[in-house]
Amino acid sequence: MGLDVVPFEERFAEPAATLLAGEHPDGGLDLADPVVARRLVAAWQGAGPAVAAVEGGELVGFLAASVDGVPGPQQASIRLQQHAAVGGRKREAYRRLYAALAGRLAAVGRFEHTITASAVDGEVTTALFELGFGIDQIKGLRPAVASTGQDVRLREAGPTDLRRLLELTVELQQFHATSPILRPALLDVPAVRDGFLAALGDDRRLLLVAEERGRVVGMMQAEADQRHRSTAVIGIASVTASARSGGLGTALLTGVCDWAARRGFANVAVGWSSANPVSDSFWRGRGFAPVGYKLTRLIDARVAWADSRLGYAHHLPGGSPLPL
Repeated sequence: MGLDVVPFEERFAEPAATLLAGEHPDGGLDLADPVVARRLVAAWQGAGPAVAAVEGGELVGFLAASVDGVPGPQQASIRLQQHAAVGGRKREAYRRLYAALAGRLAAVGRFEHTITASAVDGEVTTALFELGFGIDQIKGLRPAVASTGQDVRLREAGPTDLRRLLELTVELQQFHATSPILRPALLDVPAVRDGFLAALGDDRRLLLVAEERGRVVGMMQAEADQRHRSTAVIGIASVTASARSGGLGTALLTGVCDWAARRGFANVAVGWSSANPVSDSFWRGRGFAPVGYKLTRLIDARVAWADSRLGYAHHLPGGSPLPL
């Protein structure tokens, strides 16, 4: 009996939640809770195309994407709660499911496909590599135990630091545009500013700055992780270029870990670009072990017009069309 791929229907919601929870049984993920998994499955239903893999009437896998704002951005996101498949059938299921979903995404102008996956599930990541995805972002986790930092002045940021915080964020984005990262330096500065203002007025968040000779030269944000239980997640983290390699980053991390431990968090998490040699070396060197990946596949947008209607007659002897 073969595996069939069909549109995702409401009857698949409950078994999908059970499958999702079963694929994340530990590691501090809220997805391991069947009630949470059911709520998350319900949240993405109707937000974009979704397909199910069925065998013998039983759900063996599903894949869904979020495509809000059509027409709109070219990215389609597949979040951790939007995919799963039974063990032993993952390669076949993901290949069949993505084959059914990818064309539908391209048809609405979504040529950049991203998917978040567990770093410990090699069967899934291998299947995605074979489909043309590559690791873009890494999320690492470590215990909330302070490292040994340098003698650096640390303090929580205040309203008067706002301009300097924005300058550090812009500098970080410009660094991400350099080789080998090569990510366009596009930044929604008003949105970042609003985020900083919200953090300054929220005692559940930390916005820590490092000073050198009275000038703010580094910062690190932290707040509760929305996916990993008992975990604080680091947001924007930046040290100005002239102050790097002097222990400021380690000191900021020490301050964040102290803050997290005092508030009862067991772990600290952070995400970084896989292609960023500075971040990759820093975070891995300070005990962050990968627990999740965001993988990306960028499709050549010419597929929208370079299809079977092209006959290439002008390249052929006699002008006869090429049979396709």
